[in-house]
Amino acid sequence: MPAVLMPRLSDSMEEGTIVSWLVPDGTAVAPGVEIVEIETDKATMAYAADVAGVLRIGAGAGATLPLGALIGLIEVEGEELSAADLAGVVGAAEHITEDAAAAPPADPPREGPAATPEAPAAPATGAAPAASRRDPTRIERLVARRMVQSRTEIPEFTVTVEVDMSAALALRADLKAVAGGSSGRRVPSVNDLIVKACALALRDHPRINSAWVDEQIVTPERVNVGIAVATDDDGLVVPVLADADELTLGVLAARTRELTRRARTGEITPPELCGGTFTISNLGMLGVAHFTAIISPGQGAILAVGSSQQRYVPVAGEPVLRPILSLTLTSDHRVIYGAHAAAFLDRVRALLEHPGGLAL
Repeated sequence: MPAVLMPRLSDSMEEGTIVSWLVPDGTAVAPGVEIVEIETDKATMAYAADVAGVLRIGAGAGATLPLGALIGLIEVEGEELSAADLAGVVGAAEHITEDAAAAPPADPPREGPAATPEAPAAPATGAAPAASRRDPTRIERLVARRMVQSRTEIPEFTVTVEVDMSAALALRADLKAVAGGSSGRRVPSVNDLIVKACALALRDHPRINSAWVDEQIVTPERVNVGIAVATDDDGLVVPVLADADELTLGVLAARTRELTRRARTGEITPPELCGGTFTISNLGMLGVAHFTAIISPGQGAILAVGSSQQRYVPVAGEPVLRPILSLTLTSDHRVIYGAHAAAFLDRVRALLEHPGGLAL
């Protein structure tokens, strides 16, 4: 009897939560028909039936189970549910509810004379202010767990450089003028230029694209850049721009725009959030001049991008007002040393200050 097991929907998934069953128990389903919606550590997505048959639901909505756990069965024509099969489905359902059943019932309301309304008491001196509480979502719990893991397991250090963005901003203005407002043509943003510069620098400095995994230094063959995005529901996801070093600036800009849109609206899928080898977090558009980002476990570094600040810098012995951008690289010292970080940032700075190299 084909089992419906909690599937692996992302590379870092350890457990999943059933959001809802998309078809009722006892419904005939065909291969490819979406039967259940599952929330992973990355996003929420639907999972489809592998075979034709009648769905028998085991675990209900709201159940959180590890990978490979039984959540249902598909009864194939010509086969009958055996006692063992039925027990497995029932057992899955009972497992989900046993904790709730074991919980003591809430105290019933006490009957008594109606209380006499009283004036509200003045707050006690030094009393804690009123506050609302809620349980974090699965994704919030996962982010919290991974950030603690990063801080406790990764010996990090930071290196900061300043970049004169005059030439990069001039290039963007030229591209905007060439586009001439034509519909459907995406003019690369400043962040697109930074992503492209990092992708090329990662190709030149693969140590920054590496990570410490199971007591080994692992260097991926591909450059997949993750871009931190704040979602419309106050969440945080990191869609991945695969093979970013091989994309032209125009294609990179278009793909980044679409990934960002899908991430913010919740349309992003787990495969689009997997496989990142390096992450960029940009708070410059929010007016943040400088900050330090936290490395995602499984990667070796993350770049924090601040806003451009107009500052006077010496040019040919004269003070000249220039847009200066702060870039801070946080690195795992088990993999990356100071000289590696400095060389990488120097390459990124050179590409942004001489942006013709972004076309190479």
